[in-house]
Amino acid sequence: MFKINKLVFAQMLIAAGVGVFSTKLLAEDQYTELEEVIVTGSQIKGADIAGALPVTVMDSSDLAVTGALDGDELLRSIPQIGSVGFGASRGGITGVNAARGDVASVNLRSIGEGNSLVLVNGRRMVLHPTTQTSSMDGVPITSVNANTLPVTGLERLEILRDGAGALYGSDAVAGVVNYVLQKDYEGSELNIKLGAEEASSRDDLEISGAKGFEFNEGSTRLTITGSYAKKNGITAAEKSYSRHQDTRLQAPLEFQSDISLDNRSSLEPFARVNYTGLGLFHVRPVDLVRDNGSSWGVSDCGGRGLTGAQTVYNDGLQDLCLDSSGQDRAIRPNRNETRTLTPDVERINFFSFLNHEFDSGLEFYNESAYYHSKTNRFWEQSAVLSNGRFMVPADYYWNPLGPVTFADGRANPNRLAGLDTSIVPVEGLGFEVNSVRPVDVGPRDIEVESTSYRFLNGLRGNWGNWDWDSAVLYSEAEVDDVASNRISTPLFQAQLMLDTPDAYNIFSGVNPDDPTSISDQTPNPRSSIDPFIVSASRNVKTTLTLFDFKLSNSSLFSLPAGDVAVGTGIEWRKEELDEDNSAIFDGSQPYVDPLDTGLLPGEVTNLSSLEGSSYRPDVSADRSVLSLYGEMLVPLLSDVPGVKSLDAQIALRYEDFDDVGSITRPKLALSWQVNNWLQFRGAYSEGFRAPNLIQLNTPMTSITTSVADYSEGIELGTHDINKGPANGNYILETAGNKDLVPEKSENYSFGIVLTPMAGLVVTADWWEVETIDTVGVFTDENESRLDAVLRAEGSSNPNVIRDTPAPGDPLGEILRITRSYENLNTRTVEGLDLGVNYSVDTSIGSFDVKLNGARMLTFDQEAGGFAARLVEAGADPSVLGSSVGTQIEGEFVPKWRGTASLNWNSNDDRWGAGAFVSYVGKVTEPNVTSATDEQMVVDSLTTVNLFGVYRGLFGEGSSIRLGINNVLDEDPPFAEEDFGFEGELHSNRSRYFFVSSHYKF
Repeated sequence: MFKINKLVFAQMLIAAGVGVFSTKLLAEDQYTELEEVIVTGSQIKGADIAGALPVTVMDSSDLAVTGALDGDELLRSIPQIGSVGFGASRGGITGVNAARGDVASVNLRSIGEGNSLVLVNGRRMVLHPTTQTSSMDGVPITSVNANTLPVTGLERLEILRDGAGALYGSDAVAGVVNYVLQKDYEGSELNIKLGAEEASSRDDLEISGAKGFEFNEGSTRLTITGSYAKKNGITAAEKSYSRHQDTRLQAPLEFQSDISLDNRSSLEPFARVNYTGLGLFHVRPVDLVRDNGSSWGVSDCGGRGLTGAQTVYNDGLQDLCLDSSGQDRAIRPNRNETRTLTPDVERINFFSFLNHEFDSGLEFYNESAYYHSKTNRFWEQSAVLSNGRFMVPADYYWNPLGPVTFADGRANPNRLAGLDTSIVPVEGLGFEVNSVRPVDVGPRDIEVESTSYRFLNGLRGNWGNWDWDSAVLYSEAEVDDVASNRISTPLFQAQLMLDTPDAYNIFSGVNPDDPTSISDQTPNPRSSIDPFIVSASRNVKTTLTLFDFKLSNSSLFSLPAGDVAVGTGIEWRKEELDEDNSAIFDGSQPYVDPLDTGLLPGEVTNLSSLEGSSYRPDVSADRSVLSLYGEMLVPLLSDVPGVKSLDAQIALRYEDFDDVGSITRPKLALSWQVNNWLQFRGAYSEGFRAPNLIQLNTPMTSITTSVADYSEGIELGTHDINKGPANGNYILETAGNKDLVPEKSENYSFGIVLTPMAGLVVTADWWEVETIDTVGVFTDENESRLDAVLRAEGSSNPNVIRDTPAPGDPLGEILRITRSYENLNTRTVEGLDLGVNYSVDTSIGSFDVKLNGARMLTFDQEAGGFAARLVEAGADPSVLGSSVGTQIEGEFVPKWRGTASLNWNSNDDRWGAGAFVSYVGKVTEPNVTSATDEQMVVDSLTTVNLFGVYRGLFGEGSSIRLGINNVLDEDPPFAEEDFGFEGELHSNRSRYFFVSSHYKF
């Protein structure tokens, strides 16, 4: 269990009490009573824009019909929300540098996280502290965390499905999602929900409640809502589709030969070592059935000068050997054996709303919110990576090519018999650990605690016909990500420098009955393991400080067609980011191999001393933004032939960032109401997304890797930008770029609204978003290609740093490639939204039917800048770091998504029932092809949720609801992923039963 920070809780109570006790201080005579109206899509208080803008509104009954259990599932129930790039339910987000824990992102239109503005009660939310790498552009992206807001605490959810940069500023490229929380609540309520998944260990408990208070004869009102949820997760082994990483046999027959479906790692539990002067050897079972069906035996062991030696030994359970031949897929580890698929989660949400109305009409209001979660999951032990390799001395106790005797004269029991001392001298051979996965250490234990809080104090009132609203907001989010049972490189090396049995033995095997297992049947003792075990942590914090002042007049002056409404305002906000990583991988405790004689003074082997994790420096950044906006609602025509009303919305917003400059974006929207049953609507707007703080400010990071040298290939006569000889190891450096400019977009939309009969509304909206200067990153391969293109023009790529030319290497070996995030491509996305809402009262009760469909028409990304130069030079667009070309029915963009819901209530309001159907269309796996070059299809998925409710069982105000989610028990369709399904599109939840009780008093 976790605790609410006492200081935070005290601040909430203090803020909540301010309005109660400050009546006399704030009373002024000139104000009159006012009523708050929130309208997503306009900043003008009380604006009547119903139907004029494409806004989806889901009230509490709509939310309940979906059966969503948290913010992640709620977002997945909305067709206009694209793939969920952040999310615990995805399973595969596990690296220490990723966004882990209880998090769900918002991705309207599939344009990408960061392009959807998320509000709470009409004002911005703080961003989630940790980032995720975009699957489309390869850069770090940010999002708010939708799980910080409980589904049960929402009054309604509003989704503006149109660009809104002119109204709300940066990030509103695809639209706006506004969470409206309960306020002015009367009475008390308590809800308890229990749920469990069929045939797995997953179950859930949620307790929530609300309480409304009145003080000062009703002039002061306080609403408090809260919830506690505990969710027990599941392991990958509990699902047939996620049990094994080699998914070839799950695929359609024509694709089973594609090895990209084998997601196992080449970094095995079996050690792979490079002996000084002798070469590379790896450990394997003596008798092994290879991946191609052939067999290896004793005669296949040895090699590289060990002919005639006894290269077979027993680890106490099975016969193993040293082998100089290449590795075989047959012993690649199935890491899903110990992985968590969906983590355990504990979550607390708290929200309070207080408002006080003075006799003069002035109103003070306060919003306070608190969220805390803790998730736990297990992940297999990390392996020694290429940048974590280290040297081991010859007298390492378990070294099979070790000395004949140790320094103290002890005979070495582990030196293989029959070694030729002219090849393996009596003092033995040292080696470099090329790779090993010490699985007997046990899995990594990952615990992530996320906390956020939000405080807002505001005043609103009016001067004559002018309404004003001003507030100060402070919000903070923090993530503490701790991975325990990790391996320290220097401490691990120290255990392999011992010449006694206390040394850790890397020359052992795993389960003899299953060489792909990561269950070690001959584990090292804990006394050999514990000395190199450490924990690694990330503490990341984001804050949002905001002040705004809004002024509006719903009737500034009158035209023949009606009153002209205006609104204007100013907003100042400051965003801050602070990331503090453990010294073991933030560069402050770099690893220096004491046995590497090639290191120069001051050089380090690796800036990270944490095995399996690359160097990640601390980051501290902030920016301030000043915004000014204006908006007009203008009635152009009214009650003339063919026009019941013709109205225009005109908006303009200016934003000045202290890091990326200023930008001004306009919007024009028109609504033509032909008659009572026919309406047309359309809009043009310009939007933008400012580069996030990580993209701008990340310090230089580096890894050691390899790359093809395309310039050398052309120099040697290939004349092909896609072919080049291997360069060998070099250093790849990546950094943020303070010269990035905002991504700029143009939005178009046109729609029709039909109301042919009472209770029936049919809508169809076409939309298009074209974005230029999208932020992406060149791969190292493309930096090498660009070097070749520029050399052909007489220059070179300054990002590719080479050694001096040498015989056989006329251009010089590539030593280093530096790169940064760049404004690269142009993206055009076009689609169609379809909606049908029908409500009818009958003799057996009322029915509400809602259909919502989203059809993607175009999703194209065109290479820009240097990326376009590469394509012009003949580079295959598929090799670019950002996805280029059409993305419809690609890996994450289905052509169709849709939902249908039915909600019935009896006339006496005792009984109720409903159904919710969700459809996600097919996509393809571009990396999986058949012999005829067909791409593998990830099938569409349809799921059905049902529920029934009875009210009054335990008296008035009580109800009990029974439901089944995924009634047909549909597994997610097979995909080329570690867990066998595409977690960005599909949930792994099987048939799920729940019961909830509600009592209002």
